[in-house]
Amino acid sequence: MTSMICTVLCLFCAAADADAAEARWGFDDGAQTDWIPGHGEWRVADGALHHPDPFFRGGLAGLPGRIYGDVRVEADVRITKVYHQPETVWAGILVRASEPLSHGAWHDGYLAILRVNGEVALSRPRETELARADTPARPLEATARLAVEVQGDRLRVFVDDVEALSVEDDTFAGGEIAILNYGCDAAFDNVAVLGEASAPRPPAEVAPVHPAPASREPITPPSRIAVRKGPDGVGAFYRVDTGEPFIPRGFNHTVLEERTSGWHATFNTDVYDPEEMESVLAEMAGLGANVIRVWIWGVQNEHGFTGGRESRGLNGAYMENVADFLARAARHGIYVIPILDETPHNAYYDNLSARTAADPSDVRITSQNRQYLSPGPIAAKARGAADFVRWIRETDPGLLATVFAWSLANEVSVLHTAGPFALESGEVVIANGKAYDMGDPDQRQACYDDGIVHWAAVISAAIRGEDPDALVTAGMWTSDAHGRPPVNGLMPDDRDPRRPPRPSALARPESGLDLLDIHIYPWDGTSKVRPEAHEADAVRAQGMPVIVGEYGVFKDKSAEEARAMLREMLEQAYAMGYRGDLFWVWDLVGVPGQTWGAVEEGLGAYVMSLEPGGAP
Repeated sequence: MTSMICTVLCLFCAAADADAAEARWGFDDGAQTDWIPGHGEWRVADGALHHPDPFFRGGLAGLPGRIYGDVRVEADVRITKVYHQPETVWAGILVRASEPLSHGAWHDGYLAILRVNGEVALSRPRETELARADTPARPLEATARLAVEVQGDRLRVFVDDVEALSVEDDTFAGGEIAILNYGCDAAFDNVAVLGEASAPRPPAEVAPVHPAPASREPITPPSRIAVRKGPDGVGAFYRVDTGEPFIPRGFNHTVLEERTSGWHATFNTDVYDPEEMESVLAEMAGLGANVIRVWIWGVQNEHGFTGGRESRGLNGAYMENVADFLARAARHGIYVIPILDETPHNAYYDNLSARTAADPSDVRITSQNRQYLSPGPIAAKARGAADFVRWIRETDPGLLATVFAWSLANEVSVLHTAGPFALESGEVVIANGKAYDMGDPDQRQACYDDGIVHWAAVISAAIRGEDPDALVTAGMWTSDAHGRPPVNGLMPDDRDPRRPPRPSALARPESGLDLLDIHIYPWDGTSKVRPEAHEADAVRAQGMPVIVGEYGVFKDKSAEEARAMLREMLEQAYAMGYRGDLFWVWDLVGVPGQTWGAVEEGLGAYVMSLEPGGAP
């Protein structure tokens, strides 16, 4: 293995301890450091600390456990290569952030970035840009000195020792620091941190404050859907009230928050449109759809399900949108797969995560991998899921019958460029309490397999604690998306660093899941579906039903080619014993690189005209 965290750790050069008022780092081969990569494959080369970001996942390295209030952070920054959008990719410095190795760059704190075109910007991540300015610096052509200084509520940004920005903001009083880049190869050198560091304090408990549901007219609940073994020994779906078989067929639907994040925001209070949703559901029902799959958790801001940063529970106005949607779906005879994507964040859920973290927390589990392998994020998500289901039950228990299955994630994946899988040796203890040796490929695979089963089991149990009859699933694609075998030890390579779980792992009975939701696309440009990547035999032997939770064709194919490929993909999926299909996507059109939409070229009517199994 190369470019891995433990290799990097023995390459940096540290010059001061955590309590010093001034710390400086030069990067020379063979030296040591306290800097910990939180995301990406960091390496030392040519006397500087480098991070390449060809996949636009971002890179981040920080000093976990050092809390700074007033501080000045400086670094020589050079961008050595850009991969796309050559004017706007950037390198930067993050200050006053809470656990950036856990939460990433977009959680909180103050982020100063220097773009290739010399523009410098200062923002509160996820919230608002505070200021921006043009500078003469051109970091693709010559090294620039970037500095961020915070003193009380005064924030200043310097480029080449010239003040570029100065603002006042008192949102964050203290936190950790990190260096970052996005969409480019960036090199950092001569990093200096001037300020007094303190150790983090154990967080005091934050009590929840949840909204009370508004009074509403109860719906007439549809029949519950449950699972029973079919003649082939594999689970199949049926209506509890009549015993009739049920085959889930329909569409995915999402509305993006276009102004800032571009992320899913279908039910956010500034996005949700009841009448538009009514029209979508009516059209789907008219085509014969019986299931809609939606991001029930999306953008997290003051309009999202967790409310603003200081919120201590769910956002009541958001939840009213959810209840409105579920009632409309029920009236149209359409069941819902709500996607509980990512980890909830606000004052309450972040506090719960911090208090549940292992003691001491293993900082070698980093970036998005923490949501699946670390106890704190798992506990926060389990509580958030339980709170969400309980709110719906309390507003109208009949609405829960409208839920076909709760999805714990849109597409489960970990990064081989983040800890623990970026380690090449050493044991790491994950949320299930077991230790795994990162120097052993079999142990690495077992870490992911066992860890994802534990994650699913904990959150599934939390949901069933509020609704014992609930079905639970998780979305995923398979390893053939990137040309890997299912069992691969998560060994680093030069392909997309996202790694899906093994279907056979999540199909274990101890996962607590009732069905798998696997996504099929023409990854290699053909409609070939590879049973070996889906571990079809192993999953079938465990008896868990599988649906095609997403399938679609990219816009590089014509509409006629798309029709043929959609039919062929379904034929192969149903031949493997899959029990349902949901087309991606209803009407997310006009977005570069996306797939054909159901509202285009009559594709929605076409896919619903196919018999289960793909036959016309």
